[in-house]
Amino acid sequence: MTNVEDLIQNHMADLICLRHEIHQNPELGYQEHGTAKRVVAALDGIEGLDIRTGVAETGVVVTLGADRPGPMVALRADMDALAIQETSGLPYASATDGKMHACGHDGHTTCLVGAVRVLSAIRDELAGPVRFVFQPAEEGGGGGGRMCDEGVLDGVKAIFGLHGWPYLPQGELGVRSGPFLASSDRFRIVVDGQGAHAAFPHQGVDPIPIAAQIVLGLQTIASRQTDPLDAVVVTVAQIHGGTADNIIPAQIELRGTLRSLQAGTRRSAMDQIERIATQIAAAHQARAQVTITEGTPVLANDRIAAGFGQQVASTASLTPVDIDPVMGGEDFAFYAERIPAAFFALGVRPPDRDSYPALHQPDYDFPDAAIATGVALHVQLARRFWSDAADELNG
Repeated sequence: MTNVEDLIQNHMADLICLRHEIHQNPELGYQEHGTAKRVVAALDGIEGLDIRTGVAETGVVVTLGADRPGPMVALRADMDALAIQETSGLPYASATDGKMHACGHDGHTTCLVGAVRVLSAIRDELAGPVRFVFQPAEEGGGGGGRMCDEGVLDGVKAIFGLHGWPYLPQGELGVRSGPFLASSDRFRIVVDGQGAHAAFPHQGVDPIPIAAQIVLGLQTIASRQTDPLDAVVVTVAQIHGGTADNIIPAQIELRGTLRSLQAGTRRSAMDQIERIATQIAAAHQARAQVTITEGTPVLANDRIAAGFGQQVASTASLTPVDIDPVMGGEDFAFYAERIPAAFFALGVRPPDRDSYPALHQPDYDFPDAAIATGVALHVQLARRFWSDAADELNG
């Protein structure tokens, strides 16, 4: 078989330049027009690629070897940035105020571009087609669900993805079977009371102490209404209301997030948010309106797909390690709901560092040194998908 490491090294200079360019020009969900153009330009001149653009508005879907008879495997990367002001001071730091790649999607996209290039060079070793999914709007925009709705999984047997993980050192790959990342939903609670002069609270219905009781009541969902061996997070992150320090407002608004690692717990917690808010408000002669906006479901890795990734890791110079579930969300979950899928945590922390900037922080940067192993993992997952190790996935 071809020496993949040499092929990857041949592309590294271009890939580093591409990542820096994407990092310097961040785009939010469904605005990734420039990023999509850079992806397509990076693949220019490669024969045998079927390239679709404008999928789910700004997504790019590339298929290699569409005429090959074997089962199709898919690889996915996300392209969007976050609404955060960068403080890294890097020479290629974001040139757009208030936007940056604080979650490393520039690195994910670059790794997948590298995989297209390398796998195209060894296409004769592939028994079936490979689909590369460059997805928009992972950060709360539901891009994964829209990509699925627009047919990117048609004919695909299994799909794999990765996320740069600053909590693991370079050279390690976090692998988990079953629930890995939590569902992520939002809620809004509007407490309607009756305004009054602050000196005469008895003449109104003060929504502020009612809202405070609701906040405390919601915490019992985790502490008293959920199995201690299960996991759920209910966080009230915003409280809005009032116009002056001597006026009791008529209305208070609460906003927050719900996270869970089990679909049943997720549904139960949604019901409990509604019940707690409305009944506490009613007990104080007020009214609570609850709106829950469903986001990403639980990302549960397929057992066989995760095991396959664990076996492949060593061929990409990675050491697989068990990883605990995380309460963050990831819309790779939309793919995993439909077909066998596995999502991996790629260690990116430099080997000489005990810590590294966390995801979604203004100084985070996907390290260039982690690109090669990210490319290698993608390549080996696709290259070995038709081997004996993947027989169960291939059916």
